[in-house]
Amino acid sequence: MTTGRRYRKKRHPLRRFMIFLLILAAAAGGLYFVTSNMDNTQDILEKSLYPLKYSEYVEKAAADYGLDKALIYGVIRTESHFNEEAESHVGAVGLMQVMPSSFKWLQKLRGTELAESELKNPAVNIDYGCYLLKYFLDKYGSEQTAVAAYNAGFVVSDWLSDGNISPDGKTLVNIPYGETAKYVSKVAKAKKMYIKLYFS
Repeated sequence: MTTGRRYRKKRHPLRRFMIFLLILAAAAGGLYFVTSNMDNTQDILEKSLYPLKYSEYVEKAAADYGLDKALIYGVIRTESHFNEEAESHVGAVGLMQVMPSSFKWLQKLRGTELAESELKNPAVNIDYGCYLLKYFLDKYGSEQTAVAAYNAGFVVSDWLSDGNISPDGKTLVNIPYGETAKYVSKVAKAKKMYIKLYFS
Protein backbone atom coordinates (compact mmCIF):
# COMPACT_ATOMS: atom_id res chain seq x y z
CA MET A 1 0.00 0.00 0.00
CA THR A 2 1.36 3.43 -0.94
CA THR A 3 0.72 6.61 0.93
CA GLY A 4 1.86 9.00 -1.82
CA ARG A 5 4.88 10.20 0.15
CA ARG A 6 8.29 9.84 -1.32
CA TYR A 7 11.19 9.00 0.88
CA ARG A 8 14.55 10.63 0.00
CA LYS A 9 17.57 8.48 0.18
CA LYS A 10 19.83 9.59 2.99
CA ARG A 11 23.19 10.97 1.88
CA HIS A 12 26.21 9.28 3.27
CA PRO A 13 28.05 11.52 5.82
CA LEU A 14 31.35 10.97 3.98
CA ARG A 15 29.81 12.29 0.77
CA ARG A 16 28.66 15.45 2.54
CA PHE A 17 32.13 15.94 3.97
CA MET A 18 33.72 15.53 0.51
CA ILE A 19 31.36 18.12 -0.98
CA PHE A 20 32.23 20.50 1.88
CA LEU A 21 35.94 19.99 1.20
CA LEU A 22 35.45 20.68 -2.52
CA ILE A 23 33.58 23.91 -1.77
CA LEU A 24 36.24 24.94 0.71
CA ALA A 25 39.03 24.20 -1.80
CA ALA A 26 37.25 26.19 -4.51
CA ALA A 27 36.81 29.14 -2.16
CA ALA A 28 40.47 28.99 -1.12
CA GLY A 29 41.54 28.80 -4.74
CA GLY A 30 39.44 31.82 -5.61
CA LEU A 31 40.86 33.74 -2.68
CA TYR A 32 44.39 32.81 -3.74
CA PHE A 33 43.64 33.93 -7.31
CA VAL A 34 42.26 37.29 -6.13
CA THR A 35 45.13 37.83 -3.67
CA SER A 36 47.72 36.85 -6.29
CA ASN A 37 46.21 39.25 -8.82
CA MET A 38 46.13 42.02 -6.21
CA ASP A 39 49.83 41.44 -5.50
CA ASN A 40 50.63 41.55 -9.24
CA THR A 41 48.59 44.73 -9.69
CA GLN A 42 50.35 46.40 -6.77
CA ASP A 43 53.74 45.36 -8.15
CA ILE A 44 52.89 46.78 -11.60
CA LEU A 45 51.61 50.02 -10.05
CA GLU A 46 54.69 50.46 -7.85
CA LYS A 47 57.04 49.79 -10.77
CA SER A 48 55.20 52.38 -12.86
CA LEU A 49 55.74 54.90 -10.06
CA TYR A 50 59.40 53.90 -9.63
CA PRO A 51 60.59 53.09 -13.17
CA LEU A 52 64.06 52.08 -14.39
CA LYS A 53 64.36 54.71 -17.10
CA TYR A 54 67.69 55.73 -18.62
CA SER A 55 69.18 52.51 -17.23
CA GLU A 56 72.10 52.53 -19.69
CA TYR A 57 73.33 55.88 -18.33
CA VAL A 58 72.54 55.05 -14.71
CA GLU A 59 74.46 51.78 -14.86
CA LYS A 60 77.46 53.47 -16.50
CA ALA A 61 77.54 56.25 -13.88
CA ALA A 62 77.12 53.74 -11.06
CA ALA A 63 80.10 51.77 -12.38
CA ASP A 64 82.22 54.88 -13.09
CA TYR A 65 81.71 56.46 -9.67
CA GLY A 66 81.01 53.45 -7.45
CA LEU A 67 77.49 54.64 -6.65
CA ASP A 68 74.47 52.59 -5.65
CA LYS A 69 72.07 52.38 -8.62
CA ALA A 70 69.09 52.58 -6.25
CA LEU A 71 70.46 55.86 -4.90
CA ILE A 72 70.89 57.32 -8.40
CA TYR A 73 67.35 56.34 -9.37
CA GLY A 74 66.10 57.74 -6.08
CA VAL A 75 67.73 61.11 -6.76
CA ILE A 76 66.45 61.27 -10.36
CA ARG A 77 62.91 60.41 -9.31
CA THR A 78 62.96 62.98 -6.51
CA GLU A 79 64.55 65.70 -8.63
CA SER A 80 62.62 65.47 -11.91
CA HIS A 81 60.42 62.36 -12.00
CA PHE A 82 62.46 61.36 -15.07
CA ASN A 83 61.65 64.51 -17.06
CA GLU A 84 64.79 65.35 -19.04
CA GLU A 85 63.34 68.75 -19.94
CA ALA A 86 62.68 69.74 -16.32
CA GLU A 87 63.81 73.19 -15.16
CA SER A 88 63.33 74.45 -11.61
CA HIS A 89 62.42 77.99 -10.54
CA VAL A 90 66.05 78.52 -9.48
CA GLY A 91 67.45 77.31 -12.82
CA ALA A 92 68.38 73.68 -12.13
CA VAL A 93 68.18 71.64 -15.32
CA GLY A 94 67.40 68.12 -16.50
CA LEU A 95 66.96 64.71 -14.95
CA MET A 96 69.22 65.29 -11.92
CA GLN A 97 68.48 69.02 -11.76
CA VAL A 98 72.07 70.19 -12.11
CA MET A 99 72.63 73.93 -11.71
CA PRO A 100 74.44 75.54 -14.69
CA SER A 101 76.93 77.11 -12.25
CA SER A 102 77.66 73.67 -10.76
CA PHE A 103 78.04 72.27 -14.28
CA LYS A 104 80.71 74.87 -15.09
CA TRP A 105 82.52 74.23 -11.81
CA LEU A 106 82.48 70.46 -12.31
CA GLN A 107 83.83 70.89 -15.83
CA LYS A 108 86.75 72.86 -14.47
CA LEU A 109 87.47 70.01 -12.05
CA ARG A 110 87.36 67.52 -14.89
CA GLY A 111 88.97 69.63 -17.58
CA THR A 112 86.01 69.40 -19.95
CA GLU A 113 84.19 72.03 -21.98
CA LEU A 114 80.54 71.48 -22.84
CA ALA A 115 77.74 73.89 -23.71
CA GLU A 116 75.15 74.56 -21.00
CA SER A 117 72.48 73.15 -23.32
CA GLU A 118 74.08 69.72 -22.86
CA LEU A 119 72.47 69.56 -19.42
CA LYS A 120 69.29 68.46 -21.20
CA ASN A 121 71.15 65.52 -22.69
CA PRO A 122 70.30 62.57 -20.38
CA ALA A 123 73.74 60.99 -20.73
CA VAL A 124 75.52 64.23 -19.79
CA ASN A 125 73.07 65.19 -17.05
CA ILE A 126 73.25 61.82 -15.31
CA ASP A 127 77.03 61.69 -15.65
CA TYR A 128 77.57 65.13 -14.11
CA GLY A 129 74.82 64.71 -11.52
CA CYS A 130 76.46 61.49 -10.36
CA TYR A 131 79.90 63.08 -10.47
CA LEU A 132 78.61 65.78 -8.11
CA LEU A 133 76.95 63.20 -5.86
CA LYS A 134 80.21 61.23 -5.70
CA TYR A 135 82.10 64.44 -4.90
CA PHE A 136 79.87 65.06 -1.88
CA LEU A 137 80.07 61.42 -0.78
CA ASP A 138 83.87 61.62 -0.82
CA LYS A 139 83.86 64.97 0.94
CA TYR A 140 81.40 64.15 3.73
CA GLY A 141 81.66 60.36 4.01
CA SER A 142 77.95 59.92 4.68
CA GLU A 143 75.23 59.21 2.14
CA GLN A 144 72.62 61.21 4.05
CA THR A 145 74.96 64.21 4.30
CA ALA A 146 75.95 63.91 0.62
CA VAL A 147 72.28 63.89 -0.41
CA ALA A 148 71.64 66.95 1.76
CA ALA A 149 74.60 68.70 0.11
CA TYR A 150 73.30 67.75 -3.33
CA ASN A 151 70.20 69.75 -2.46
CA ALA A 152 71.55 72.57 -0.28
CA GLY A 153 75.19 72.88 -1.36
CA PHE A 154 78.27 73.62 0.73
CA VAL A 155 76.23 75.19 3.56
CA VAL A 156 76.17 71.60 4.84
CA SER A 157 79.77 72.14 6.02
CA ASP A 158 78.48 74.85 8.37
CA TRP A 159 75.77 72.52 9.64
CA LEU A 160 78.31 69.83 10.44
CA SER A 161 80.26 72.25 12.60
CA ASP A 162 77.14 73.02 14.67
CA GLY A 163 76.74 70.56 17.56
CA ASN A 164 72.97 71.10 17.63
CA ILE A 165 72.71 69.91 14.05
CA SER A 166 75.51 67.33 13.95
CA PRO A 167 76.82 65.96 17.28
CA ASP A 168 79.55 63.93 15.52
CA GLY A 169 80.47 66.37 12.74
CA LYS A 170 79.51 63.78 10.12
CA THR A 171 75.80 62.99 10.30
CA LEU A 172 72.89 65.41 10.37
CA VAL A 173 70.32 64.82 13.09
CA ASN A 174 68.48 68.11 12.66
CA ILE A 175 68.56 69.57 9.15
CA PRO A 176 67.72 73.27 9.50
CA TYR A 177 66.29 73.73 5.98
CA GLY A 178 62.80 72.24 5.79
CA GLU A 179 63.10 71.77 2.03
CA THR A 180 66.37 69.86 2.42
CA ALA A 181 65.01 67.73 5.26
CA LYS A 182 62.06 66.70 3.05
CA TYR A 183 64.38 66.12 0.12
CA VAL A 184 66.66 63.78 2.08
CA SER A 185 63.63 61.86 3.33
CA LYS A 186 62.16 61.54 -0.18
CA VAL A 187 65.42 60.29 -1.67
CA ALA A 188 65.80 57.74 1.13
CA LYS A 189 62.22 56.51 0.59
CA ALA A 190 62.70 56.28 -3.18
CA LYS A 191 65.99 54.43 -2.78
CA LYS A 192 64.31 51.96 -0.42
CA MET A 193 61.54 51.35 -2.96
CA TYR A 194 64.04 50.77 -5.77
CA ILE A 195 65.88 48.23 -3.63
CA LYS A 196 62.60 46.49 -2.80
CA LEU A 197 61.34 46.40 -6.41
CA TYR A 198 64.53 45.70 -8.34
CA PHE A 199 67.68 45.19 -6.28
CA SER A 200 66.80 42.94 -3.34
